[in-house]
Amino acid sequence: MTPLLKTSLLVPLLISLVVAAPAPLQAKDKQPKQMMKIGDEVVSLEIGNAFARAQQHVSRKEYDQASEILKSLVESAPNVAPIRYKYGFALLQQGKDGDALTQARKCTEILPSFAEGWSLVGEASINLHKDEDAKAAFEKSLALEPKGDNADIVRDRLNELSGQNNDAPVEMTSDPKIDEQNRAKMKINQALTLCSNATKLFGQKQFEKGLQACRDALKIAPDATIVKESFVTYLNNYAAVCVGQQKLGQAEGLIKQAIAFQKDGGVPTNTQLKTLNNYKRLLDFTGRTAEATKVETQIRSLSATGVTR
Repeated sequence: MTPLLKTSLLVPLLISLVVAAPAPLQAKDKQPKQMMKIGDEVVSLEIGNAFARAQQHVSRKEYDQASEILKSLVESAPNVAPIRYKYGFALLQQGKDGDALTQARKCTEILPSFAEGWSLVGEASINLHKDEDAKAAFEKSLALEPKGDNADIVRDRLNELSGQNNDAPVEMTSDPKIDEQNRAKMKINQALTLCSNATKLFGQKQFEKGLQACRDALKIAPDATIVKESFVTYLNNYAAVCVGQQKLGQAEGLIKQAIAFQKDGGVPTNTQLKTLNNYKRLLDFTGRTAEATKVETQIRSLSATGVTR
């Protein structure tokens, strides 16, 4: 399956300070109690602050530290769906697919209307080779939230699940054309398996190994759009990690690789635009305004066409 590296299932859950007024009979005796909101859930100030720390670790891709905090929060507040969701997401990035699925399912039990919780069920199910469960979860997520970036990702995942069966045997026939089609399908399936492995390696912070897996996938199926998109997406996400680590030179090198690769064609327009936007942000951040302006011109030109190159 295509690695879900575009934002992925990570949803920014807003945290805000609220004040819970005491009961009327106690109003004279007690001060208002400070609470916090995680999404629509009201929690104690202590839990809210801990959750905020966990979110910071997740944003820095420090999943071990995030999981440690979130595991404690799940024990303290077992019925807060956003905490279950974020814990499951962190576990997924660590390659702990079974534990991630457990948290994702609990999240949807607590809050069945939480679309991202269903998306997480789907992603963990794919990694555990439970494709039918994944399809049902993604369909539920899409029904709850048919618009937005995550909806586009979920729709792509559903299309892949419906249109491709990586485990289907390739049968040889007496028709050379059909045999050639079957061999091509087998190659794409092998490439997609490598892309899936790249996703897991990325979550385990084995970035170079993941990048090599993407390159190996390209060698097997160099003309497959889905493999090309996975490669460019991986480069963008790896670059984001480097920016977080203040390795700006390495980040720029990765983005330039993506730009050079997608110029050869076969990469969807929306993915090309994300690469260019990432490059512009990096140039702006480093104060290279003139170069950023040139990239902005490319972005406008590509946006105007709306056509995959």
